[in-house]
Amino acid sequence: MTTSTESSENTADTIPVDGAANRPGPRLFGHSGWRALAVFAAAVVGAVAAVIALQLGGAVEIEDLPGLSAVDPVVTWASGLLKYVYDLAMLAAVGCTVAAACFLPGREGDRARLTAQSWRWLRVGAIASGLWALVALVRLPVEYANLAARSLDQVTAEDVWFYVTEFESGQSLVLAALLAAVAALCAARSFRVFGAMAAAAFALLATLPPVFTGHSSANGNHQIAVDGLLIHVVAAAFWVGGLFALFIARSNPGTAARRYSNAAAFAYPAIAASGLVVFVANVAVTDLWESGYGRIALAKLAVLAVGGVLGWTHRRRTLPAVEAGDRRAFVRLAAVELALMGVAFGLASSLSVTPPPAEELADPNTAALGFPTPGPMTFSSLVLDWYPSVLLCTLALAGVGFYVAGVVRLRRRGDAWPWYRTALWIGGWAVVVLVTSSGLGKYGLVMFSAHMVQHMALNMLAPVLLVLAAPVTLALRAIPPNRAGGPREWLLAFVHSRFSKAVAHPLTALLIYLTSLYVMYFTGMFEWAMGSHFGHLFMTAHFLLAGCLFFWVVIGPDPKPRRLTYPAKVLLYFVSIIFHAIFGVTLMMGTSVIAADWYTGLALPWMNDLLADQKAGGGIAWGFGEIPSLIIIGALIAQWSRSEEREGRRLDRMAERAKASGHLEDDPHEVYNAYLASLDQERR
Repeated sequence: MTTSTESSENTADTIPVDGAANRPGPRLFGHSGWRALAVFAAAVVGAVAAVIALQLGGAVEIEDLPGLSAVDPVVTWASGLLKYVYDLAMLAAVGCTVAAACFLPGREGDRARLTAQSWRWLRVGAIASGLWALVALVRLPVEYANLAARSLDQVTAEDVWFYVTEFESGQSLVLAALLAAVAALCAARSFRVFGAMAAAAFALLATLPPVFTGHSSANGNHQIAVDGLLIHVVAAAFWVGGLFALFIARSNPGTAARRYSNAAAFAYPAIAASGLVVFVANVAVTDLWESGYGRIALAKLAVLAVGGVLGWTHRRRTLPAVEAGDRRAFVRLAAVELALMGVAFGLASSLSVTPPPAEELADPNTAALGFPTPGPMTFSSLVLDWYPSVLLCTLALAGVGFYVAGVVRLRRRGDAWPWYRTALWIGGWAVVVLVTSSGLGKYGLVMFSAHMVQHMALNMLAPVLLVLAAPVTLALRAIPPNRAGGPREWLLAFVHSRFSKAVAHPLTALLIYLTSLYVMYFTGMFEWAMGSHFGHLFMTAHFLLAGCLFFWVVIGPDPKPRRLTYPAKVLLYFVSIIFHAIFGVTLMMGTSVIAADWYTGLALPWMNDLLADQKAGGGIAWGFGEIPSLIIIGALIAQWSRSEEREGRRLDRMAERAKASGHLEDDPHEVYNAYLASLDQERR
């Protein structure tokens, strides 16, 4: 993937220890002013597209309603255009921080330190992240004025505080601003690859909060729409932001362009598929050409399709030309693609502030659940009435795809991989999909007992199967090593990092695992998680990740930073079983309904006794662990037995070497026999 020549070119323009960059090397892409002009032109083209879309889509139209104040036109235009500036800053921040972390190897001789080009990317990312945070804060009074139908000069500090404390949209902007500010601080003060990765992680996290409070979160299919939009926003930010980072690079982009292209090959299908999911979830098919919202959506899809063709051209023609020395080929095509992406994000920004066609919800629970109220639970409704969790299904598909690709690579190389581990991996993700996307996923939101089946499956059964599949071991064997630093090296660094050592401590893993039982249900977190899609995703992720962490420590065959003896593993697992049993008994003996406001608000006509359903859930929590326990105990016995066999073979080899060399004192068997003889002599 990376040659020594490329590494040399990447480190020719170095960063001194004090962080100050030397004089830049030759500007291989021409003058910086030309590139800046091209970026500015792309931003202007996108702004024009946003203005046209805002006008034609109806987002800035003002309707005078009797008895209500009219929205100030200045506020509506400011809201739409600030969203576009917000998106541009987000793209630059995500693209440059990810590029600094992943696109180029570290400095030759010290792969943990950034090259000069990565350092420049990180500084641009710091500026963009700071601007992103600033624009998010500036949007607060504008969005409140738009919501309250006031002019900007009428908005006070108390109004902004009220908007932040009482409205989820205000809270999401503040959270995005905080995360972007943290990304800016990490990027501004980092000179190492780990710091760049931290900045990229915070920048990617900052893209998420507003997704949960937009138009997609208020329609009748909001779970599907929001999940699709999460994938869409992250993939699009990486695709367009990464292209921007490559375009402004001063050094030879051969290595960076190849790494970006390999990842963009997955990002573009994710953008296209998730975009279709969002549009179909938000509007009817006929609305795509009959409404302003739909026409903007179609225009955006058309622009993305052209961008996909240019991306394919990049991969097939431009990359070989760049690696052969024709750097102008990349600049020409990237400039056109950036202009197209500017138009796409101009349309996307206007689309996010354009209300979709009004939807009448006959069932009042649809707005809260994301689907109509289900009828009484039956076997057919559990098996046939699916409501897919787009995000988790996508993760499952990607996880199984990459795992199978790794197994195929090993087989082609002539290496073996146990078939049962592949089956365990597929089975683990199948459990995740079944409990979140089948009829059980619906009933998990309206029945505590059904939710508890989900919890136990996500917290105990799926993690056991996934951990026993040894995905880290497979990745380390399937991904080729790269002396310049690549995915395999990043994975090894993570496994042996201080963070992994901290969370893999047995007591820490046990504590995190048990918080999913007690903190979630015996505080107000459970009701918040049930009534918020973000909270529900957080709860699901916590169950799954906490279970994977705990069982990685107990039965995981993958390498880990801390070794634990088998007796200690058995003790740790039985402690967890005791706390599970106490939790189940507590629920069965409870006299008050957990998340009572949520369940009574749904007012299911066929759910007459909420407390009895909760006690049934306690019984499920108490008895569910039997099947996973059999798997875990069987795995521990098998691993312990193999460990003893390996130790026995090691001792036999030592004895053979001692006998061959004539140094019997090195024979562990003789040493042990002498130790027993000394004990016998002492007793006499």
